[in-house]
Order: sequence, then C-alpha cells, then structure tokens
Amino acid sequence: MFNLCHTRSAGTLSPFLVLCLLIFILGVISLKVGTVEVPWSALWDVEHASHAIIWQIRWPRILNAIFVGCTLSLSGLMVQNMVKNPLADPYLLGVSGGAATGQLILILTTVSVSSFSQVMIGFGSSLGAALLLLKLSYFGQIRTAKLTLNGIVMAFGFAAVISFILSVSPPDKVKSMMFWLMGDLSFGQAQVWQFVLLFLVVIILYRQHRSLDLLARGEWFAIKSGVDAKRLNLLVFTAAALLTSMAVAQAGTIGFVGLVVPHLVRMLIGNSHRVLIPLCSLAGAVFLLLADTLSRILMPPLQLPVGIFTALVGVPVFMILNRRIP
Repeated sequence: MFNLCHTRSAGTLSPFLVLCLLIFILGVISLKVGTVEVPWSALWDVEHASHAIIWQIRWPRILNAIFVGCTLSLSGLMVQNMVKNPLADPYLLGVSGGAATGQLILILTTVSVSSFSQVMIGFGSSLGAALLLLKLSYFGQIRTAKLTLNGIVMAFGFAAVISFILSVSPPDKVKSMMFWLMGDLSFGQAQVWQFVLLFLVVIILYRQHRSLDLLARGEWFAIKSGVDAKRLNLLVFTAAALLTSMAVAQAGTIGFVGLVVPHLVRMLIGNSHRVLIPLCSLAGAVFLLLADTLSRILMPPLQLPVGIFTALVGVPVFMILNRRIP
C-alpha cells in the first residue's frame, strides 16, 4: 500500500519489512518473558497453568504497546510539522492534562465503572482539552504561535490541577494515580475500533503526503505551491489531537515517544512524508514495545511504569537534538 517494499538493492530488506519483523520478534519475546517465564507450549495448550497469563494479561498489553506507540509517534510527527518546531511533541496540545485530570478525578471519587468506560472518560476529557486549545488558537485559521503558547499555558494549568488532586487524595490512591501518570499499559485493552480508527487516520494523512512535505517548508511556501494551508493545518491538528487523546486515555502519559521516534526516523530515511507516516507509526510501536518489555523484566517481580524507560532514552536524545538546533 505504501510502496515501501521496493529496496535500493536486491540484498536488503525495506525499512517497512524490518520494522514489521521487529514488532513480531518483540511481541513473541514479550509473550514469553516477564515476572513468570512461561514455556512455549503454554502458547497453545489451553490446559497449561500459564496459558491465561499469556493471552489475558500479556497479549492485551502487547496490543496496547503497539497501538499507543503508533499513535504517539504519528501524532508527534504531525505536531512538529504543524508548529514548525522540531522539539514539539503530542503533549503540546494539552490533551494529556485533560485526560489525566478526568482519570484522576475518577480514581479519587472511587466511581465503579468498567475499564472501557474509564478509557472513554479519559478520551472525552482529553478531546475537550484539545477543543479548548483550538478555540483559543483559531482565528479563521490555526495560528501556530498562539497554539504553542496556549498549549504550554494549558499544560501548566492542568499540572496545577493534577498536583491539587494528588495532594488531597488518600495515600492508598496516590500510588495508583502516580503509576498511571507515568504510563501504564495494563490500564486498558486496545479495542478493534481503535485500530480501525488509527488505520483510517494513517490513510487520510498518507493521501496528503505531498501537501505535508510542502507545509513542512513553511505555510507561505505551501500556499504559493497551491496547498490550502488553512484546511491542512486543521486536518493535522484534528488528527494529532485524536491520536494523542486515544493514546493518553489508553495508557496514561508516556513521554518522549512522539518526540524521539519521528526524529530518529527522519535521520534514517529523510523528510518525505510518503515514508515518514507509515515508518514513524511502526517505529513507535517497536520503541514502546521494547520499553515495555524492559519495564517488566529488569526488576522482577516489580513492573515499572513504561514511561521511565521512554524517558531514559528520550532525555539524552532530546539534549542531543537541542544542541543541533541553532
């Protein structure tokens, strides 16, 4: 579909196939290793004691890692294109603060709802934050400078609300709140409709890859080249907000995926969105799946928040990227 299966030489695999292979390998490893290492026979033996661990605990977590990694990475790519800031990430839109506020209030009030309802509440509150940012930054068109400033101010505002919620919460609830804030892939289970929606967003953005290449060179250049920059910016904002909302509602705030992965992919394959869009999505899945596997096996029986490992990689990469920008 993305015409990425052709290679420069007959002896090399395309990046698309390599990333798909890495996802498969990491997925198999993640099924087997963890606090309890299970034998291969437990994968298909329904009578084995570890069969439920694999398919009811680890498999949903793998799907979450793939889904959230794809959405955050692709959203980061779109936000960096829109605001023309190479150090922007999906949380610039303020949706993480909205989702966190909604989820923490739900935990604090001890309202008994299903995991699906919890995810939908987080999704709704994060989309509400994105719509507020759009309202504050849209004057006939999206003003990217105002979008950036308003996003930063909203992030500080939500941080204050989150700090207040944590300070008044009972001690027995603070730990679960902090764990979710640092990224928790066991929080919810990715649904089929979410993958379908992600696929549709990828297709829509891919069809605009030539316009996105022009927009990345500046709005004035894109307009002179015949691109409707107003409509395209609105499309990019909507896609980025939707993707980030789904990711945060599903797994909490996992930092640096949307910042690091798009830059690493650009360094390897260039700036063409024809390949950036699909490869960023797959690379984000690989990155988060690897981080989640490490979070489960490095300090057994503890399972650390996956956000710790994404930050351990993201912070030095961020500093290196920041030094390269004049």
